[in-house]
Amino acid sequence: MPLLASWLRIGSPTKKVDACSRSSQDSLTIVEKADILQSQKADAREEKVQWLVRSIVNTHTELLKLPHLRPAPAINKLLGNLVAICSEIHDQDIVDKAVLPSLRQICAQSESCLELHWAEHILEGQTQQEVVERLESFPYYENYEDLTRLEVCSILSATKKAPRRVAFIGSGPLPLTSLCLLQALKNDVAVRSLTQPTTNNTTATDNAANQEPIVLNVDYDEAAISASLKLSLALGERGNGMEFICAEATSASASRDLSEFDVVYMAALVGVTQTDKEKIMLEVISRMRRGALLVVRSSWGLRSCLYPEVDLATETLLKRLEPCVVVHPYNQVVNSVIVARVR
Repeated sequence: MPLLASWLRIGSPTKKVDACSRSSQDSLTIVEKADILQSQKADAREEKVQWLVRSIVNTHTELLKLPHLRPAPAINKLLGNLVAICSEIHDQDIVDKAVLPSLRQICAQSESCLELHWAEHILEGQTQQEVVERLESFPYYENYEDLTRLEVCSILSATKKAPRRVAFIGSGPLPLTSLCLLQALKNDVAVRSLTQPTTNNTTATDNAANQEPIVLNVDYDEAAISASLKLSLALGERGNGMEFICAEATSASASRDLSEFDVVYMAALVGVTQTDKEKIMLEVISRMRRGALLVVRSSWGLRSCLYPEVDLATETLLKRLEPCVVVHPYNQVVNSVIVARVR
Protein backbone atom coordinates (compact mmCIF):
# COMPACT_ATOMS: atom_id res chain seq x y z
CA MET A 1 0.00 0.00 0.00
CA PRO A 2 2.67 2.54 0.81
CA LEU A 3 4.30 1.72 -2.47
CA LEU A 4 1.00 2.13 -4.30
CA ALA A 5 0.27 5.36 -2.48
CA SER A 6 3.69 6.62 -3.39
CA TRP A 7 3.17 5.61 -6.99
CA LEU A 8 -0.28 7.25 -7.08
CA ARG A 9 1.06 10.21 -5.03
CA ILE A 10 -1.58 9.56 -2.40
CA GLY A 11 -1.05 10.51 1.22
CA SER A 12 1.18 13.17 2.65
CA PRO A 13 2.42 15.37 -0.21
CA THR A 14 6.13 15.68 -0.73
CA LYS A 15 7.34 19.20 0.14
CA LYS A 16 8.61 21.00 -2.94
CA VAL A 17 11.80 22.96 -2.74
CA ASP A 18 11.61 26.44 -4.24
CA ALA A 19 14.81 27.03 -6.14
CA CYS A 20 14.38 30.78 -5.64
CA SER A 21 14.02 30.66 -1.89
CA ARG A 22 16.87 31.06 0.57
CA SER A 23 16.98 30.03 4.17
CA SER A 24 17.21 32.69 6.84
CA GLN A 25 20.63 31.35 7.67
CA ASP A 26 21.75 31.85 4.07
CA SER A 27 20.31 35.38 4.09
CA LEU A 28 22.11 36.19 7.30
CA THR A 29 25.33 34.91 5.86
CA ILE A 30 24.95 37.17 2.81
CA VAL A 31 24.23 40.20 4.97
CA GLU A 32 27.22 39.43 7.17
CA LYS A 33 29.45 39.07 4.13
CA ALA A 34 28.17 42.35 2.71
CA ASP A 35 28.87 44.09 6.01
CA ILE A 36 32.37 42.64 6.09
CA LEU A 37 33.06 43.77 2.53
CA GLN A 38 31.70 47.23 3.29
CA SER A 39 33.85 47.43 6.39
CA GLN A 40 36.91 46.32 4.44
CA LYS A 41 36.27 48.97 1.81
CA ALA A 42 35.87 51.63 4.50
CA ASP A 43 39.10 50.50 6.16
CA ALA A 44 40.97 50.56 2.85
CA ARG A 45 39.60 54.02 2.09
CA GLU A 46 40.60 55.30 5.52
CA GLU A 47 44.08 53.84 5.07
CA LYS A 48 44.31 55.67 1.73
CA VAL A 49 43.26 58.94 3.37
CA GLN A 50 45.80 58.49 6.17
CA TRP A 51 48.55 57.68 3.66
CA LEU A 52 47.76 60.77 1.58
CA VAL A 53 47.64 63.03 4.63
CA ARG A 54 50.91 61.59 5.97
CA SER A 55 52.60 61.96 2.59
CA ILE A 56 51.55 65.59 2.19
CA VAL A 57 52.32 66.54 5.80
CA ASN A 58 55.70 64.79 5.68
CA THR A 59 56.56 66.58 2.44
CA HIS A 60 55.59 69.88 4.04
CA THR A 61 57.79 69.10 7.06
CA GLU A 62 60.77 68.12 4.90
CA LEU A 63 60.42 71.26 2.78
CA LEU A 64 60.50 73.41 5.90
CA LYS A 65 63.80 71.79 6.90
CA LEU A 66 65.54 72.77 3.67
CA PRO A 67 68.03 75.68 3.83
CA HIS A 68 66.65 77.12 0.57
CA LEU A 69 64.09 76.39 -2.16
CA ARG A 70 66.41 76.62 -5.14
CA PRO A 71 66.53 73.58 -7.45
CA ALA A 72 68.55 70.72 -5.93
CA PRO A 73 68.17 66.93 -5.79
CA ALA A 74 66.37 66.95 -2.42
CA ILE A 75 63.75 69.58 -3.27
CA ASN A 76 63.33 68.26 -6.82
CA LYS A 77 62.46 64.82 -5.43
CA LEU A 78 60.10 66.20 -2.77
CA LEU A 79 58.20 68.45 -5.16
CA GLY A 80 58.15 65.81 -7.90
CA ASN A 81 56.51 63.32 -5.53
CA LEU A 82 54.10 65.97 -4.27
CA VAL A 83 52.95 66.90 -7.78
CA ALA A 84 52.45 63.20 -8.59
CA ILE A 85 50.33 62.67 -5.47
CA CYS A 86 48.28 65.83 -5.99
CA SER A 87 47.58 64.95 -9.62
CA GLU A 88 45.71 61.81 -8.57
CA ILE A 89 41.90 61.85 -8.65
CA HIS A 90 40.09 61.51 -5.31
CA ASP A 91 36.62 62.26 -4.00
CA GLN A 92 35.89 65.47 -2.11
CA ASP A 93 35.95 63.90 1.39
CA ILE A 94 39.53 62.75 0.89
CA VAL A 95 40.52 66.12 -0.57
CA ASP A 96 39.04 68.00 2.40
CA LYS A 97 41.13 65.95 4.81
CA ALA A 98 44.36 66.08 2.83
CA VAL A 99 44.62 69.68 1.63
CA LEU A 100 47.22 71.69 3.51
CA PRO A 101 46.83 75.37 2.49
CA SER A 102 50.12 76.48 4.07
CA LEU A 103 51.93 74.25 1.57
CA ARG A 104 50.91 76.56 -1.30
CA GLN A 105 53.22 79.36 -0.17
CA ILE A 106 56.22 77.02 -0.17
CA CYS A 107 55.22 75.71 -3.62
CA ALA A 108 54.88 79.28 -4.91
CA GLN A 109 58.33 80.25 -3.66
CA SER A 110 59.94 77.08 -5.00
CA GLU A 111 58.28 77.56 -8.40
CA SER A 112 59.68 81.09 -8.61
CA CYS A 113 63.16 79.82 -7.69
CA LEU A 114 62.89 77.02 -10.26
CA GLU A 115 61.89 79.42 -13.05
CA LEU A 116 64.63 81.92 -12.22
CA HIS A 117 67.23 79.13 -12.10
CA TRP A 118 66.16 77.85 -15.51
CA ALA A 119 65.96 81.32 -17.03
CA GLU A 120 69.60 81.85 -16.04
CA HIS A 121 70.55 78.39 -17.33
CA ILE A 122 68.83 78.99 -20.68
CA LEU A 123 70.51 82.38 -21.10
CA GLU A 124 73.90 80.70 -20.79
CA GLY A 125 73.34 79.22 -24.24
CA GLN A 126 75.99 80.42 -26.69
CA THR A 127 73.79 80.47 -29.78
CA GLN A 128 70.12 81.10 -30.51
CA GLN A 129 69.65 77.42 -31.31
CA GLU A 130 71.20 76.40 -28.00
CA VAL A 131 68.94 78.85 -26.17
CA VAL A 132 65.89 77.24 -27.83
CA GLU A 133 67.13 73.73 -27.02
CA ARG A 134 67.69 74.64 -23.37
CA LEU A 135 64.26 76.24 -23.20
CA GLU A 136 62.59 73.09 -24.54
CA SER A 137 64.55 70.92 -22.10
CA PHE A 138 62.82 72.57 -19.14
CA PRO A 139 61.25 69.67 -17.17
CA TYR A 140 57.69 71.02 -17.44
CA TYR A 141 57.90 72.45 -20.95
CA GLU A 142 55.50 69.88 -22.41
CA ASN A 143 53.09 70.52 -19.55
CA TYR A 144 53.03 74.23 -20.44
CA GLU A 145 52.40 73.37 -24.10
CA ASP A 146 49.47 71.16 -23.10
CA LEU A 147 48.05 73.76 -20.72
CA THR A 148 48.35 76.54 -23.30
CA ARG A 149 46.63 74.36 -25.92
CA LEU A 150 43.82 73.71 -23.47
CA GLU A 151 43.50 77.44 -22.74
CA VAL A 152 43.53 78.43 -26.41
CA CYS A 153 40.73 75.95 -27.13
CA SER A 154 38.78 77.33 -24.16
CA ILE A 155 39.27 80.90 -25.40
CA LEU A 156 38.20 79.99 -28.94
CA SER A 157 35.05 78.33 -27.60
CA ALA A 158 34.05 81.66 -26.01
CA THR A 159 34.80 84.00 -28.92
CA LYS A 160 34.22 84.14 -32.67
CA LYS A 161 37.72 85.30 -33.49
CA ALA A 162 41.17 84.51 -32.19
CA PRO A 163 42.77 87.12 -29.92
CA ARG A 164 45.60 89.24 -31.28
CA ARG A 165 46.53 91.17 -28.14
CA VAL A 166 46.93 89.33 -24.83
CA ALA A 167 48.15 90.53 -21.42
CA PHE A 168 49.54 88.03 -18.92
CA ILE A 169 49.58 89.19 -15.29
CA GLY A 170 52.08 87.28 -13.15
CA SER A 171 54.28 86.10 -16.03
CA GLY A 172 57.35 85.33 -13.87
CA PRO A 173 61.02 84.97 -14.90
CA LEU A 174 60.32 82.12 -17.34
CA PRO A 175 57.24 83.19 -19.39
CA LEU A 176 56.57 79.82 -20.99
CA THR A 177 52.82 80.33 -21.31
CA SER A 178 53.35 83.63 -23.13
CA LEU A 179 55.87 82.04 -25.52
CA CYS A 180 53.66 79.00 -26.19
CA LEU A 181 50.62 81.24 -26.63
CA LEU A 182 52.48 83.51 -29.03
CA GLN A 183 53.51 80.52 -31.15
CA ALA A 184 49.93 79.24 -31.23
CA LEU A 185 48.55 82.63 -32.27
CA LYS A 186 51.22 82.94 -35.00
CA ASN A 187 51.36 79.45 -36.42
CA ASP A 188 48.40 77.26 -35.39
CA VAL A 189 46.19 76.63 -38.43
CA ALA A 190 42.98 76.41 -36.40
CA VAL A 191 43.77 79.69 -34.66
CA ARG A 192 44.81 81.44 -37.87
CA SER A 193 41.56 80.44 -39.56
CA LEU A 194 39.68 82.43 -36.93
CA THR A 195 41.76 85.58 -37.49
CA GLN A 196 40.30 86.10 -40.94
CA PRO A 197 37.65 88.86 -41.15
CA THR A 198 34.06 87.76 -41.56
CA THR A 199 33.33 90.65 -43.94
CA ASN A 200 35.34 92.34 -46.64
CA ASN A 201 33.97 95.84 -46.27
CA THR A 202 35.57 96.80 -42.99
CA THR A 203 39.12 98.05 -43.20
CA ALA A 204 39.50 98.09 -39.42
CA THR A 205 38.58 94.42 -39.24
CA ASP A 206 41.05 93.57 -41.99
CA ASN A 207 43.82 95.46 -40.22
CA ALA A 208 43.07 93.77 -36.90
CA ALA A 209 43.18 90.35 -38.54
CA ASN A 210 46.54 91.09 -40.16
CA GLN A 211 48.14 92.36 -36.95
CA GLU A 212 50.95 90.27 -35.55
CA PRO A 213 49.97 88.93 -32.11
CA ILE A 214 51.32 90.65 -29.02
CA VAL A 215 51.64 89.26 -25.50
CA LEU A 216 52.29 91.78 -22.74
CA ASN A 217 54.04 90.23 -19.73
CA VAL A 218 53.35 91.85 -16.37
CA ASP A 219 55.13 91.04 -13.10
CA TYR A 220 55.87 93.00 -9.93
CA ASP A 221 59.36 91.46 -9.59
CA GLU A 222 62.07 93.45 -11.41
CA ALA A 223 64.38 90.41 -11.52
CA ALA A 224 61.64 88.35 -13.17
CA ILE A 225 60.94 90.98 -15.82
CA SER A 226 64.66 91.49 -16.48
CA ALA A 227 65.27 87.74 -16.92
CA SER A 228 62.22 87.21 -19.14
CA LEU A 229 63.09 90.20 -21.32
CA LYS A 230 66.63 88.91 -21.86
CA LEU A 231 65.25 85.47 -22.67
CA SER A 232 62.81 86.90 -25.19
CA LEU A 233 65.60 88.78 -26.97
CA ALA A 234 67.88 85.71 -26.94
CA LEU A 235 65.18 83.65 -28.68
CA GLY A 236 65.22 85.92 -31.73
CA GLU A 237 62.17 85.63 -33.99
CA ARG A 238 60.47 83.31 -31.54
CA GLY A 239 60.38 86.13 -29.00
CA ASN A 240 59.01 88.73 -31.42
CA GLY A 241 55.72 90.05 -30.07
CA MET A 242 56.69 89.77 -26.41
CA GLU A 243 56.39 92.99 -24.42
CA PHE A 244 57.14 93.63 -20.74
CA ILE A 245 56.25 95.95 -17.87
CA CYS A 246 57.15 95.74 -14.18
CA ALA A 247 54.05 96.50 -12.13
CA GLU A 248 51.77 95.14 -9.40
CA ALA A 249 48.73 93.24 -10.63
CA THR A 250 46.38 95.93 -9.34
CA SER A 251 48.41 98.75 -10.91
CA ALA A 252 49.20 97.08 -14.22
CA SER A 253 46.28 98.87 -15.82
CA ALA A 254 47.72 102.21 -14.69
CA SER A 255 50.95 101.45 -16.58
CA ARG A 256 49.18 100.11 -19.68
CA ASP A 257 45.61 100.51 -20.88
CA LEU A 258 44.09 97.03 -20.59
CA SER A 259 41.16 98.04 -22.79
CA GLU A 260 43.38 97.44 -25.84
CA PHE A 261 43.66 93.71 -25.06
CA ASP A 262 41.31 90.98 -26.26
CA VAL A 263 42.31 88.62 -23.44
CA VAL A 264 43.87 89.18 -20.03
CA TYR A 265 45.37 86.23 -18.16
CA MET A 266 45.70 86.00 -14.40
CA ALA A 267 48.36 83.50 -13.32
CA ALA A 268 47.59 80.87 -10.68
CA LEU A 269 49.87 82.47 -8.09
CA VAL A 270 48.46 86.00 -8.41
CA GLY A 271 46.64 86.33 -5.09
CA VAL A 272 46.87 83.77 -2.32
CA THR A 273 43.26 83.66 -1.11
CA GLN A 274 39.84 83.95 -2.74
CA THR A 275 39.52 87.43 -1.21
CA ASP A 276 42.88 88.51 -2.65
CA LYS A 277 42.04 87.15 -6.07
CA GLU A 278 38.60 88.72 -6.11
CA LYS A 279 40.04 92.13 -5.25
CA ILE A 280 42.66 91.86 -8.00
CA MET A 281 40.15 90.63 -10.58
CA LEU A 282 37.76 93.50 -9.86
CA GLU A 283 40.57 96.01 -10.32
CA VAL A 284 41.77 94.37 -13.53
CA ILE A 285 38.36 94.02 -15.19
CA SER A 286 37.49 97.61 -14.30
CA ARG A 287 40.16 98.62 -16.88
CA MET A 288 39.20 96.02 -19.50
CA ARG A 289 36.73 96.66 -22.28
CA ARG A 290 33.29 95.10 -22.34
CA GLY A 291 33.30 91.77 -24.17
CA ALA A 292 37.00 91.08 -23.57
CA LEU A 293 37.92 87.77 -21.95
CA LEU A 294 39.54 87.14 -18.57
CA VAL A 295 41.40 83.83 -18.26
CA VAL A 296 41.98 82.72 -14.68
CA ARG A 297 44.05 79.72 -13.65
CA SER A 298 42.58 77.72 -10.83
CA SER A 299 42.80 74.19 -9.40
CA TRP A 300 40.61 71.38 -8.13
CA GLY A 301 40.88 68.31 -5.93
CA LEU A 302 44.25 67.64 -4.32
CA ARG A 303 45.80 70.02 -6.87
CA SER A 304 44.55 72.80 -4.61
CA CYS A 305 47.50 71.86 -2.36
CA LEU A 306 49.68 73.37 -5.07
CA TYR A 307 47.54 76.26 -6.36
CA PRO A 308 44.54 78.13 -4.92
CA GLU A 309 41.08 77.26 -6.15
CA VAL A 310 39.16 80.21 -7.63
CA ASP A 311 35.40 80.74 -7.39
CA LEU A 312 33.94 83.09 -9.99
CA ALA A 313 30.36 82.43 -8.88
CA THR A 314 30.37 85.08 -6.15
CA GLU A 315 27.73 87.80 -6.19
CA THR A 316 30.32 90.56 -6.68
CA LEU A 317 32.15 88.89 -9.55
CA LEU A 318 29.00 87.78 -11.36
CA LYS A 319 27.96 91.42 -11.63
CA ARG A 320 31.09 92.12 -13.69
CA LEU A 321 31.87 88.78 -15.33
CA GLU A 322 29.95 86.24 -17.38
CA PRO A 323 31.55 82.80 -16.86
CA CYS A 324 31.93 81.04 -20.23
CA VAL A 325 34.12 77.98 -19.78
CA VAL A 326 35.50 76.01 -16.84
CA VAL A 327 37.87 73.11 -17.56
CA HIS A 328 39.27 70.69 -14.97
CA PRO A 329 41.98 68.46 -16.51
CA TYR A 330 42.25 64.84 -15.43
CA ASN A 331 45.68 64.32 -17.00
CA GLN A 332 49.15 65.60 -16.10
CA VAL A 333 48.06 69.24 -16.54
CA VAL A 334 47.72 70.58 -12.99
CA ASN A 335 45.91 73.87 -13.46
CA SER A 336 42.22 74.31 -14.17
CA VAL A 337 41.09 76.97 -16.65
CA ILE A 338 38.31 79.52 -16.23
CA VAL A 339 37.29 81.84 -19.07
CA ALA A 340 34.87 84.69 -18.37
CA ARG A 341 33.59 87.62 -20.44
CA VAL A 342 33.60 91.16 -19.07
CA ARG A 343 30.04 92.48 -18.82
